[in-house]
Amino acid sequence: MIRILFAALVATLLLPLSRAEAAELCNETSFIAQVALAWREDDRILVEGWTRLRPGECVEAGPDIDPGSDEPLLFYARSSAAYLEGVREWRGPITLCVGPSDFAVEGITDCEPLGLEPRGFMLLEGEHRQRAVLIEPADFGDRAQEAGTQRLLQAAGYDIRAIDGVEGQRTFRAIANFVRDAGLPRTPERPELIDAIEAAAINRNTRLGLRICNDTDERAAVAIARQRGDIWESRGWWRLEPGSCTRAIAARLASADIWYYAELLGETRRPLLGGTERFCFAPSRFSAEGRTACAARGYAEAGFARIAEPVEGLSTVTLTNGNFIPPVALPDHVPAGGGGSE
Repeated sequence: MIRILFAALVATLLLPLSRAEAAELCNETSFIAQVALAWREDDRILVEGWTRLRPGECVEAGPDIDPGSDEPLLFYARSSAAYLEGVREWRGPITLCVGPSDFAVEGITDCEPLGLEPRGFMLLEGEHRQRAVLIEPADFGDRAQEAGTQRLLQAAGYDIRAIDGVEGQRTFRAIANFVRDAGLPRTPERPELIDAIEAAAINRNTRLGLRICNDTDERAAVAIARQRGDIWESRGWWRLEPGSCTRAIAARLASADIWYYAELLGETRRPLLGGTERFCFAPSRFSAEGRTACAARGYAEAGFARIAEPVEGLSTVTLTNGNFIPPVALPDHVPAGGGGSE
Protein backbone atom coordinates (compact mmCIF):
# COMPACT_ATOMS: atom_id res chain seq x y z
CA MET A 1 0.00 0.00 0.00
CA ILE A 2 1.33 3.39 -0.92
CA ARG A 3 2.25 5.50 2.07
CA ILE A 4 1.54 9.12 1.32
CA LEU A 5 4.11 11.64 2.51
CA PHE A 6 1.99 14.57 3.48
CA ALA A 7 5.05 16.73 4.04
CA ALA A 8 4.85 17.18 0.26
CA LEU A 9 1.69 19.27 0.60
CA VAL A 10 1.94 22.59 -1.27
CA ALA A 11 -0.33 25.50 -2.02
CA THR A 12 -0.05 26.15 -5.76
CA LEU A 13 0.30 29.58 -7.33
CA LEU A 14 -2.26 30.62 -9.93
CA LEU A 15 -3.52 33.89 -11.39
CA PRO A 16 -5.04 36.41 -8.96
CA LEU A 17 -8.78 36.90 -8.80
CA SER A 18 -10.09 40.06 -10.42
CA ARG A 19 -12.57 40.90 -7.64
CA ALA A 20 -13.16 40.10 -3.99
CA GLU A 21 -14.13 36.44 -3.65
CA ALA A 22 -13.84 33.62 -1.17
CA ALA A 23 -10.72 31.50 -1.46
CA GLU A 24 -10.89 28.55 -3.85
CA LEU A 25 -9.76 25.25 -2.35
CA CYS A 26 -9.01 22.30 -4.64
CA ASN A 27 -8.22 18.71 -3.72
CA GLU A 28 -5.97 16.81 -6.14
CA THR A 29 -5.15 14.03 -3.66
CA SER A 30 -6.74 10.59 -3.37
CA PHE A 31 -8.19 11.41 0.06
CA ILE A 32 -11.38 13.14 1.15
CA ALA A 33 -10.17 16.26 2.98
CA GLN A 34 -11.82 18.37 5.67
CA VAL A 35 -10.52 21.96 5.75
CA ALA A 36 -10.43 24.62 8.46
CA LEU A 37 -9.59 28.24 7.64
CA ALA A 38 -8.59 31.20 9.82
CA TRP A 39 -8.30 34.91 8.97
CA ARG A 40 -8.08 38.32 10.59
CA GLU A 41 -11.24 40.37 11.04
CA ASP A 42 -10.64 43.74 12.70
CA ASP A 43 -8.59 42.88 15.80
CA ARG A 44 -9.72 39.24 15.95
CA ILE A 45 -8.66 35.97 14.34
CA LEU A 46 -11.66 33.91 13.25
CA VAL A 47 -11.43 30.14 12.70
CA GLU A 48 -14.06 28.07 10.88
CA GLY A 49 -14.37 24.42 9.80
CA TRP A 50 -15.08 22.03 8.33
CA THR A 51 -15.26 22.40 4.56
CA ARG A 52 -15.39 18.94 2.96
CA LEU A 53 -13.49 18.32 -0.27
CA ARG A 54 -13.93 15.13 -2.27
CA PRO A 55 -10.95 14.04 -4.39
CA GLY A 56 -10.89 16.11 -7.57
CA GLU A 57 -13.29 18.72 -6.15
CA CYS A 58 -12.92 22.51 -5.81
CA VAL A 59 -15.03 24.70 -3.53
CA GLU A 60 -15.05 28.31 -2.35
CA ALA A 61 -14.65 28.85 1.39
CA GLY A 62 -13.69 31.49 3.92
CA PRO A 63 -14.12 35.27 3.72
CA ASP A 64 -14.23 37.36 0.57
CA ILE A 65 -10.64 38.23 -0.34
CA ASP A 66 -9.63 41.52 -1.94
CA PRO A 67 -6.82 40.80 -4.43
CA GLY A 68 -5.10 44.00 -3.28
CA SER A 69 -5.06 42.97 0.38
CA ASP A 70 -1.94 41.55 2.01
CA GLU A 71 -3.83 39.85 4.85
CA PRO A 72 -2.89 36.16 4.95
CA LEU A 73 -5.17 33.15 5.18
CA LEU A 74 -4.44 30.31 7.61
CA PHE A 75 -5.14 26.77 6.51
CA TYR A 76 -5.34 23.31 8.14
CA ALA A 77 -6.83 20.11 6.74
CA ARG A 78 -7.30 16.49 7.75
CA SER A 79 -8.47 13.44 5.88
CA SER A 80 -11.72 11.62 6.46
CA ALA A 81 -11.75 8.89 9.12
CA ALA A 82 -12.53 6.33 6.40
CA TYR A 83 -8.97 5.21 5.74
CA LEU A 84 -7.24 2.20 7.26
CA GLU A 85 -4.02 4.13 7.85
CA GLY A 86 -5.83 6.60 10.07
CA VAL A 87 -6.37 10.34 9.72
CA ARG A 88 -3.81 12.28 7.66
CA GLU A 89 -3.08 15.97 8.26
CA TRP A 90 -2.06 18.96 6.20
CA ARG A 91 -0.57 21.25 8.81
CA GLY A 92 1.83 24.10 9.55
CA PRO A 93 3.54 25.79 12.51
CA ILE A 94 0.81 28.18 13.74
CA THR A 95 -1.31 26.68 16.54
CA LEU A 96 -5.04 27.46 16.69
CA CYS A 97 -8.04 25.59 18.07
CA VAL A 98 -10.43 23.44 16.05
CA GLY A 99 -13.57 21.53 16.94
CA PRO A 100 -14.26 17.83 16.28
CA SER A 101 -17.30 18.74 14.16
CA ASP A 102 -18.44 21.91 12.39
CA PHE A 103 -17.34 24.94 14.40
CA ALA A 104 -16.68 28.70 14.35
CA VAL A 105 -14.51 30.24 17.07
CA GLU A 106 -12.19 33.16 17.65
CA GLY A 107 -8.53 32.35 17.25
CA ILE A 108 -7.37 31.09 20.64
CA THR A 109 -4.67 28.64 21.65
CA ASP A 110 -6.02 27.55 25.06
CA CYS A 111 -8.21 24.91 23.47
CA GLU A 112 -9.01 22.34 26.15
CA PRO A 113 -11.30 24.43 28.42
CA LEU A 114 -13.61 24.93 25.43
CA GLY A 115 -13.55 21.28 24.37
CA LEU A 116 -11.42 22.12 21.33
CA GLU A 117 -8.17 20.65 20.02
CA PRO A 118 -4.91 22.42 19.06
CA ARG A 119 -3.83 22.06 15.44
CA GLY A 120 -1.02 23.57 13.39
CA PHE A 121 -2.14 25.89 10.58
CA MET A 122 -0.06 26.86 7.57
CA LEU A 123 0.14 30.41 6.25
CA LEU A 124 -1.15 31.20 2.76
CA GLU A 125 0.02 34.61 1.59
CA GLY A 126 -0.24 36.68 -1.55
CA GLU A 127 -1.83 34.86 -4.48
CA HIS A 128 -1.54 31.52 -2.67
CA ARG A 129 -4.43 32.53 -0.41
CA GLN A 130 -6.73 33.00 -3.40
CA ARG A 131 -6.41 29.43 -4.68
CA ALA A 132 -4.84 26.57 -2.74
CA VAL A 133 -4.46 23.07 -4.18
CA LEU A 134 -3.75 19.96 -2.13
CA ILE A 135 -1.46 17.52 -3.90
CA GLU A 136 0.51 14.40 -3.03
CA PRO A 137 3.71 12.93 -4.51
CA ALA A 138 1.78 10.81 -7.02
CA ASP A 139 0.50 14.11 -8.50
CA PHE A 140 -2.87 12.77 -9.64
CA GLY A 141 -4.11 16.08 -11.06
CA ASP A 142 -7.28 15.44 -13.06
CA ARG A 143 -7.07 11.73 -12.07
CA ALA A 144 -7.70 12.58 -8.39
CA GLN A 145 -11.39 11.65 -8.43
CA GLU A 146 -10.64 8.20 -9.82
CA ALA A 147 -7.71 7.70 -7.43
CA GLY A 148 -9.92 8.77 -4.54
CA THR A 149 -12.58 6.24 -5.55
CA GLN A 150 -9.93 3.52 -5.64
CA ARG A 151 -8.57 4.42 -2.20
CA LEU A 152 -12.04 4.41 -0.66
CA LEU A 153 -12.88 1.05 -2.25
CA GLN A 154 -9.65 -0.34 -0.82
CA ALA A 155 -10.51 1.07 2.62
CA ALA A 156 -13.96 -0.51 2.38
CA GLY A 157 -12.40 -3.94 1.81
CA TYR A 158 -12.61 -4.30 -1.98
CA ASP A 159 -9.90 -5.73 -4.21
CA ILE A 160 -7.94 -2.64 -5.23
CA ARG A 161 -4.19 -3.23 -5.40
CA ALA A 162 -2.90 0.03 -6.89
CA ILE A 163 -3.99 3.63 -6.35
CA ASP A 164 -3.15 5.01 -9.80
CA GLY A 165 -6.18 7.03 -10.87
CA VAL A 166 -6.81 4.79 -13.89
CA GLU A 167 -10.14 2.93 -14.01
CA GLY A 168 -9.18 -0.54 -15.18
CA GLN A 169 -11.14 -3.76 -15.01
CA ARG A 170 -10.29 -4.33 -11.33
CA THR A 171 -11.66 -0.91 -10.34
CA PHE A 172 -14.74 -1.40 -12.51
CA ARG A 173 -15.45 -4.78 -10.86
CA ALA A 174 -14.90 -3.32 -7.37
CA ILE A 175 -17.42 -0.54 -8.06
CA ALA A 176 -19.94 -3.07 -9.38
CA ASN A 177 -19.43 -5.27 -6.33
CA PHE A 178 -19.90 -2.32 -3.98
CA VAL A 179 -23.12 -1.25 -5.74
CA ARG A 180 -24.42 -4.82 -5.40
CA ASP A 181 -23.35 -5.19 -1.74
CA ALA A 182 -24.85 -1.82 -0.80
CA GLY A 183 -28.16 -2.74 -2.44
CA LEU A 184 -28.11 0.32 -4.70
CA PRO A 185 -30.55 0.23 -7.63
CA ARG A 186 -27.91 1.60 -9.99
CA THR A 187 -24.41 3.06 -9.99
CA PRO A 188 -24.77 6.67 -8.78
CA GLU A 189 -22.95 9.67 -10.13
CA ARG A 190 -19.36 9.80 -8.91
CA PRO A 191 -19.80 12.33 -6.03
CA GLU A 192 -22.68 10.28 -4.61
CA LEU A 193 -20.71 7.06 -5.13
CA ILE A 194 -17.74 8.51 -3.22
CA ASP A 195 -20.05 9.51 -0.35
CA ALA A 196 -21.60 6.03 -0.21
CA ILE A 197 -18.23 4.22 -0.22
CA GLU A 198 -16.90 6.59 2.47
CA ALA A 199 -19.85 5.80 4.73
CA ALA A 200 -19.31 2.05 4.22
CA ALA A 201 -15.57 2.35 4.91
CA ILE A 202 -16.12 4.34 8.11
CA ASN A 203 -18.69 1.80 9.32
CA ARG A 204 -16.30 -1.07 8.60
CA ASN A 205 -13.14 0.47 9.95
CA THR A 206 -14.50 1.68 13.28
CA ARG A 207 -14.40 -2.01 14.21
CA LEU A 208 -10.67 -2.34 13.44
CA GLY A 209 -7.46 -1.13 15.08
CA LEU A 210 -6.50 -0.20 18.63
CA ARG A 211 -9.28 1.05 20.89
CA ILE A 212 -8.36 2.50 24.29
CA CYS A 213 -11.05 3.18 26.91
CA ASN A 214 -10.78 5.09 30.18
CA ASP A 215 -12.72 3.29 32.92
CA THR A 216 -11.13 5.35 35.72
CA ASP A 217 -12.63 8.35 37.51
CA GLU A 218 -9.97 10.79 36.24
CA ARG A 219 -8.84 12.13 32.88
CA ALA A 220 -6.14 10.05 31.21
CA ALA A 221 -3.44 10.74 28.62
CA VAL A 222 -2.27 7.82 26.47
CA ALA A 223 0.77 7.21 24.25
CA ILE A 224 1.60 4.21 22.06
CA ALA A 225 4.80 2.64 20.70
CA ARG A 226 5.43 0.21 17.86
CA GLN A 227 7.99 -0.75 15.26
CA ARG A 228 7.62 0.59 11.72
CA GLY A 229 10.05 -1.21 9.46
CA ASP A 230 13.41 -1.00 11.18
CA ILE A 231 12.47 2.01 13.32
CA TRP A 232 10.82 2.06 16.74
CA GLU A 233 8.37 4.91 17.15
CA SER A 234 6.49 6.23 20.17
CA ARG A 235 3.92 9.01 20.00
CA GLY A 236 1.17 10.69 21.99
CA TRP A 237 -0.96 11.97 23.50
CA TRP A 238 -4.60 10.97 23.27
CA ARG A 239 -6.68 12.55 26.06
CA LEU A 240 -9.59 10.54 27.43
CA GLU A 241 -12.27 11.80 29.76
CA PRO A 242 -13.63 9.27 32.30
CA GLY A 243 -15.89 6.82 30.51
CA SER A 244 -14.64 7.71 27.02
CA CYS A 245 -12.76 5.76 24.35
CA THR A 246 -10.46 6.63 21.47
CA ARG A 247 -9.11 4.76 18.45
CA ALA A 248 -5.33 5.21 18.54
CA ILE A 249 -4.69 3.03 15.48
CA ALA A 250 -7.20 2.77 12.66
CA ALA A 251 -5.70 -0.13 10.71
CA ARG A 252 -6.47 -3.87 11.07
CA LEU A 253 -4.12 -5.35 13.67
CA ALA A 254 -2.47 -8.69 13.01
CA SER A 255 -0.51 -9.02 16.27
CA ALA A 256 -0.13 -7.59 19.76
CA ASP A 257 3.31 -6.10 18.99
CA ILE A 258 2.17 -2.64 20.11
CA TRP A 259 2.71 -1.06 23.52
CA TYR A 260 0.92 1.70 25.40
CA TYR A 261 1.65 4.05 28.28
CA ALA A 262 -0.81 6.22 30.20
CA GLU A 263 -1.02 8.75 33.01
CA LEU A 264 -3.99 9.90 35.07
CA LEU A 265 -4.24 13.68 35.24
CA GLY A 266 -5.81 14.39 38.61
CA GLU A 267 -4.37 16.49 41.42
CA THR A 268 -1.14 14.56 40.89
CA ARG A 269 0.01 12.72 37.79
CA ARG A 270 -0.28 8.97 38.29
CA PRO A 271 1.74 6.86 35.82
CA LEU A 272 0.90 3.42 34.52
CA LEU A 273 2.02 0.36 36.50
CA GLY A 274 3.50 -2.80 35.05
CA GLY A 275 5.03 -1.53 31.82
CA THR A 276 7.76 -3.95 30.71
CA GLU A 277 9.19 -2.26 27.60
CA ARG A 278 11.01 1.07 27.83
CA PHE A 279 10.24 3.82 25.32
CA CYS A 280 10.79 7.57 25.06
CA PHE A 281 8.06 10.14 25.65
CA ALA A 282 7.64 13.90 26.17
CA PRO A 283 5.22 15.78 28.43
CA SER A 284 3.51 17.50 25.49
CA ARG A 285 2.43 16.20 22.09
CA PHE A 286 5.31 14.19 20.60
CA SER A 287 6.52 11.65 18.06
CA ALA A 288 9.87 10.05 18.90
CA GLU A 289 11.90 7.70 16.72
CA GLY A 290 14.11 5.18 18.50
CA ARG A 291 13.85 3.83 22.03
CA THR A 292 17.41 4.38 23.35
CA ALA A 293 19.29 7.40 24.77
CA CYS A 294 15.96 9.08 25.57
CA ALA A 295 17.38 11.60 28.06
CA ALA A 296 20.23 12.60 25.75
CA ARG A 297 17.63 13.43 23.09
CA GLY A 298 15.46 15.50 25.43
CA TYR A 299 12.86 12.85 26.24
CA ALA A 300 11.72 11.13 29.41
CA GLU A 301 11.49 7.33 29.55
CA ALA A 302 8.78 5.02 30.88
CA GLY A 303 7.65 1.41 30.86
CA PHE A 304 5.01 0.69 28.24
CA ALA A 305 2.62 -2.29 28.50
CA ARG A 306 1.70 -4.63 25.67
CA ILE A 307 -1.79 -4.40 24.18
CA ALA A 308 -4.26 -7.28 24.29
CA GLU A 309 -4.13 -9.84 21.48
CA PRO A 310 -6.29 -8.60 18.56
CA VAL A 311 -9.52 -10.39 17.74
CA GLU A 312 -10.60 -10.05 14.09
CA GLY A 313 -8.29 -7.05 13.67
CA LEU A 314 -9.36 -5.19 16.85
CA SER A 315 -7.60 -4.87 20.21
CA THR A 316 -9.21 -3.06 23.12
CA VAL A 317 -7.30 -1.74 26.14
CA THR A 318 -9.38 -0.67 29.14
CA LEU A 319 -7.71 1.54 31.73
CA THR A 320 -8.88 1.03 35.33
CA ASN A 321 -7.81 2.68 38.57
CA GLY A 322 -5.82 -0.44 39.46
CA ASN A 323 -3.56 0.07 36.43
CA PHE A 324 -1.97 3.16 38.00
CA ILE A 325 0.20 4.11 40.95
CA PRO A 326 -2.15 4.79 43.91
CA PRO A 327 -2.80 8.45 44.74
CA VAL A 328 -0.71 10.04 47.48
CA ALA A 329 -2.42 12.39 49.91
CA LEU A 330 -0.75 15.81 49.90
CA PRO A 331 -0.31 17.96 53.04
CA ASP A 332 -2.47 21.05 53.09
CA HIS A 333 0.53 23.34 52.64
CA VAL A 334 1.80 21.57 49.52
CA PRO A 335 0.27 22.85 46.27
CA ALA A 336 -1.23 20.07 44.16
CA GLY A 337 0.48 19.23 40.93
CA GLY A 338 -1.51 19.50 37.76
CA GLY A 339 -1.23 19.95 34.06
CA GLY A 340 -1.31 17.24 31.52
CA SER A 341 -0.13 16.03 28.19
CA GLU A 342 -1.40 17.10 24.85
